Amino acid sequence: MMQHELDRHLQSEIEELLGRLRHPILVENQVELMDLSTAQWRLTVEFGKLIFSAWNSGRSFSRRVEELAYRDRDRFGIFVRKPGGRETTTLEFRELRAPTIVGRGHGRTSFRQQVMALFQREYRGWKFERVSNRSDREHSFSVWYTRGMATQGRSAWAFLALSEEEGTAADGVLGFGLIWLDWLRSQSDRVAITHLKLFLPPSAVSVIAHRAAYLNPRALNLEIYEWRAGEASATGVELKDYGNVETRLAARRQAELLKESHTSLLNEMLGGQSAEIDIVPDSSGTFSSLRIAGLEVARIEGQLAPRTFFGLEGSVRRLDESSLDEFRSFLFDVRRIRRAGSPDPQHEYYRLQSERWLESLLFQDITRLDPALSPPYVYPQVPAFSGTDRGVIDLLTITRGGRLAVVELKVHEEINLPLQGLDYWLRVNWLQKRNQFQEYGYFPGCELSAAPPLLYLVSPAFRFHSTTEKLLGYFDRNIEVILIGINDTWREAVKILFRHQTPSPASSSRLLAS
Repeated sequence: MMQHELDRHLQSEIEELLGRLRHPILVENQVELMDLSTAQWRLTVEFGKLIFSAWNSGRSFSRRVEELAYRDRDRFGIFVRKPGGRETTTLEFRELRAPTIVGRGHGRTSFRQQVMALFQREYRGWKFERVSNRSDREHSFSVWYTRGMATQGRSAWAFLALSEEEGTAADGVLGFGLIWLDWLRSQSDRVAITHLKLFLPPSAVSVIAHRAAYLNPRALNLEIYEWRAGEASATGVELKDYGNVETRLAARRQAELLKESHTSLLNEMLGGQSAEIDIVPDSSGTFSSLRIAGLEVARIEGQLAPRTFFGLEGSVRRLDESSLDEFRSFLFDVRRIRRAGSPDPQHEYYRLQSERWLESLLFQDITRLDPALSPPYVYPQVPAFSGTDRGVIDLLTITRGGRLAVVELKVHEEINLPLQGLDYWLRVNWLQKRNQFQEYGYFPGCELSAAPPLLYLVSPAFRFHSTTEKLLGYFDRNIEVILIGINDTWREAVKILFRHQTPSPASSSRLLAS
């Protein structure tokens, strides 16, 4: 992807994150600079650089944006430079009442020093090179992790370490580790880099080890160690104990009964207008989400004495007789704007929940992705619980031959897309081996194939990250992944620009037969 395309994507991502904050405050070096709810701001690409500017009656502010630094529930940060400056700093956008987090930069330096102290104790005789946690957008190296390489003669291994303080970065550690290993191999002719070692806090071990169990051992030797900063030694993790992600489903029957009840109620309220609203029952069977092109516009809670709430998040109110006309007017406005050829594509009704919009189009006709998929059996937003973790599969379906298929959607560039897709594949694979789907009301009357599930990764063609196929190259060869690139104008009509399967169908047949 060209640099200007990267900047446009980053611009869109930051605007979307800012739109989620109800009362955003601008913070730099732990100093609150500006209340953005009362100030003016803009993100623009000027002379090949992405610039964030903000101003009010008392001051103005401008920074060159380099990349997204982190994101939490009520805040996110971006790496920026001052005009003419060479040093990168972090600019944070946070909710007005969000608690302060201090010392990220100092903490990362201290963590890197503790990692090196550990290595000098445990790996005597090894030389440590390229040790850093500096950000490098060009090569997709992140500030969240301490990375480097250990050498001894012609032997070498790559490493990546994650601090417990960087909890939001745990999900990406395996992906960034593989990217780092791949880059080192391309740069190091003098040594053979056969291993990747990951040093993780206890909270990150389980999810990463489960993923690691399904990497190709011929492509790399992966070792995971559990370690907290300050501990004298690291403990090795037995990967053979991982890979079976015990998962539970929510039964479909209660949700289907709720949908029937709420459909009747919606017809009474709106008459013919209700035909343009999708009713998506929650797996718990306690409420239904009412959506227009994937955007939730209302909820109906309960069955015996149902209550309806409408509006977008942050401005929801209960529906009663006095607000019925307002509800209908709100739905009319959403339908007018949230459509192909919208009169106002900058409006929040158009921009919000774009992945749900794409999901709703494919739910209507899954054969737009692949004619081999079966339209009668498509389930959106399928929850798959593992322990206390609730994963939600974008779309779960089957081929016409009964083979399960997991569909993961992204409309923006996502570096960790292959590993996120692998998470859902692991859960579906576990459930399939135990014949759980039909027991819980999925795929009634179908004979499911015993073949491992297919994994579809779907995104606008130019939104796949440049490292996507490199990461897929490290997957176990029994996991069949279909990359599907669609058109940027998918809201008008979904068109397939390319379809690439890895491993190839011929090699997949040989693997399944062996």
